[in-house]
Amino acid sequence: QVFTLQELNRSEISIPPILIDADTLKTKQENEMPLIDQSGFAYDIRAGKNLFDRICTLACNSAPGLSSSARTLKKEINASSLQLKNLFDSIITGQDSALHELAKGIDIPEKDLVFFGYLSIAPAVRTCAMQLEAYLDAMPDFQKGYCPVCGNLPDLAFLKEDGTRHLKCCFCSHEWKTSRMGCIFCGNNDQKSQHYFFSDEEKEYRVNLCDNCRSYIKTVDLRQMNRAFYPPLEQIATIHLDMIA
Repeated sequence: QVFTLQELNRSEISIPPILIDADTLKTKQENEMPLIDQSGFAYDIRAGKNLFDRICTLACNSAPGLSSSARTLKKEINASSLQLKNLFDSIITGQDSALHELAKGIDIPEKDLVFFGYLSIAPAVRTCAMQLEAYLDAMPDFQKGYCPVCGNLPDLAFLKEDGTRHLKCCFCSHEWKTSRMGCIFCGNNDQKSQHYFFSDEEKEYRVNLCDNCRSYIKTVDLRQMNRAFYPPLEQIATIHLDMIA
């Protein structure tokens, strides 16, 4: 239901495109740098507020574990005790101390505050990423383990029908092609320190592990799927694999 609300919200978003001049783009290409820093993302405050209210209402009605925080957030917003612009800005810029103070000020768990805040601006962040993807067309394949748009790490990998491996950014949801073999995080190609596990009951999923950097990535094999593939949903539906890993 949250993902449905987010997709509907995208039609409400109006954001000027993020522009990168030719010299800056060349420098980033030569040094294999992401197009922007996470703090460079923009959002539509009106659309963000609308989605925030809808998700809080959904949580009040359907998510017992989050309903208390959702009711508090709705009350604090109505009383102007919490300014959503401050929350959204703190998430975009990664200001952990500011998020801690905001949560403390309205007496809810910080993780709940960030959860509702990020879900509310995620469609805008994705819209920005899609605009920026046009700059990547003229650049060579980005074979790194961090997002070529914003530099964040992936939270999901998937194998397409042709066997190529792609990654999904944990923040902006950009998808990019990477090398099929080796650890995406540290570049380790030693097969003896590369492992994976899977279940016969869920043949579309497997988890790749690296002994070198002690990292892992969940992988979805689209060749084993007979349903629509929506990456954000697959990430949530495979939390049990994170626990095992």
